[in-house]
Amino acid sequence: MTSVLIVLSAADSWTLKDGSKHPTGYWAEELVEPHRIFSAAGWGITIASPGGQKPTVDKASLGFFGGMPRKTRALAAYLAENRDEIDHPKPLAEIEVLDFDAVFYPGGHGPMEDLSHDVESGRIISTAMSVGIPLALLCHAPAAAFAARNEDGTWPFAGYVMTGLSNAEEKFNRLADKAPWLLEDRLIDEGAKYVKGPVPLAPYIAVDRNLYTGQNPASAGKLARRIIADFAEPAMRISVQKKISASPGAVYEVISDVASIGDRSPEAIGATWLRGRRRFIGHNRIGLLYRWSTLCTVTEDKPGTTFEFYASWPSMTTWRYELASVKGGTEVTETMTKAGAQYAPIRWTQNLVGVRDRGAHLRAGMQTTLDRLAAHFDAETGAGSRRQATLPSRDASASPYAAPAPKG
Repeated sequence: MTSVLIVLSAADSWTLKDGSKHPTGYWAEELVEPHRIFSAAGWGITIASPGGQKPTVDKASLGFFGGMPRKTRALAAYLAENRDEIDHPKPLAEIEVLDFDAVFYPGGHGPMEDLSHDVESGRIISTAMSVGIPLALLCHAPAAAFAARNEDGTWPFAGYVMTGLSNAEEKFNRLADKAPWLLEDRLIDEGAKYVKGPVPLAPYIAVDRNLYTGQNPASAGKLARRIIADFAEPAMRISVQKKISASPGAVYEVISDVASIGDRSPEAIGATWLRGRRRFIGHNRIGLLYRWSTLCTVTEDKPGTTFEFYASWPSMTTWRYELASVKGGTEVTETMTKAGAQYAPIRWTQNLVGVRDRGAHLRAGMQTTLDRLAAHFDAETGAGSRRQATLPSRDASASPYAAPAPKG
């Protein structure tokens, strides 16, 4: 079972710059949504807090600032249903982060009060970053990153793309002027590459290597779903390879010319570029009767190295070509990845036209595609050799660059 550690603040107040205390805790939506989504996905969940203290929900997150009454009532009901689990967290000191597949920090102003300098939390975060465990920090929770340090004392997140509650969003709660520091400013000061969405309070996430960050409470569900999606094994992945007697640049020019794909792929009829040459319509067939078209989007385009595109419904597949220079030419790797299972009506149609093993059918077609690509360059090489052989020989003495014949 995939497991996630959820780390909650134990703070029930936030110290403002004038020394006064403002009631706070964790933000309800930022715990409820990830907890609900991870539970529905069948993940095991462990909740921990500093000293194993009972976390406090920020009452504001269940009132006006938490959304419409129907929403906040649903949040409160979920917290009540899971009260025993939430109210009895494990102490951070007892947590071995290597026991978990992912770590998730909900926000609220609480992390700015305690997790921003908590040694055990810093240990968990530093370890997760060093070994590549996915780490998610939501809204104000990136404040917990300030407690993390590498062995040499440097900050693990320097140079990482991160988001978190923006200065503009902080001003909506009318506490920005009283805050001892603002999260956006401090992330930038510490060396992170801070980014934010174009619309305040709208869902926005950023992913950089194993670091996942969400900007605000509305990003909670999107952040959790992204982590789950990245853990999911694709329903199908097929790769084939072949050495092509041509340079990577030459191979790239042919592969990236999707208009000529019908010359290589036994399943593709052709393709039509749309405006901007980032999208195209691919036309396909299996047998005489089954034909379909799909909108495709180029997702990676590195001349001489990589060409990748995503085919939308009904295919919903990613097609990737990787080119590596080898002695005598280019090793081409073609990979097809399908994240989800095929819809039943489409499987039924494929069976009807004789394709009962779609994986084997695709593999054979992909191999044929690379065989035809190789034949294309072999033919070009052969044609060039034939042209060279048919050129008339030139007498060296007739060359304008030949040395004059000696006079007798």
